[in-house]
Amino acid sequence: MKIGIVVAGLIIVVVAALVAIQPGFLKPASLVDVKKSDILGFSPGMTFDETNKVVTQRRYRCRQLRESYALECAVDGAKVTIASDETDARHPIWRVNAELNNPGPQDAAVKSISDQFNAQPTRDAREGWIWIVGRGLKLSYDGAALKLVDEAEEARRGKEGSRR
Repeated sequence: MKIGIVVAGLIIVVVAALVAIQPGFLKPASLVDVKKSDILGFSPGMTFDETNKVVTQRRYRCRQLRESYALECAVDGAKVTIASDETDARHPIWRVNAELNNPGPQDAAVKSISDQFNAQPTRDAREGWIWIVGRGLKLSYDGAALKLVDEAEEARRGKEGSRR
């Protein structure tokens, strides 16, 4: 009986030490590679109805831009613009842009973004820092604003724009 208590105590100490050294040790395997793929709750692919639910639940102050399905929100000192597909009946989001007030030092911001999105950035001369997050989503940061886009939709829109 005493041996069982000592063994159980040792097991508890070993597990506690593992958790202290490696906090993700007890995290389920299904959550290990989960990456954040939204900005303030908004993510490309969300329908306009889903977007409105986020606005209502989080009590964001937003306004719909004239005769469009685009929203402009003031959230925690950031100006967030959400662009939705006008032609699709569900009006899915294809781009989220957040202009940050006082983003602080760029190195610290890049590290914070990398940690939040669980991804490593690459440096681009035109767009600044770029992360691939979620499925087909590209996040970029230029020192003043974050932009999250559906790459396929952005490419499609670019081709349509060049045809006109």
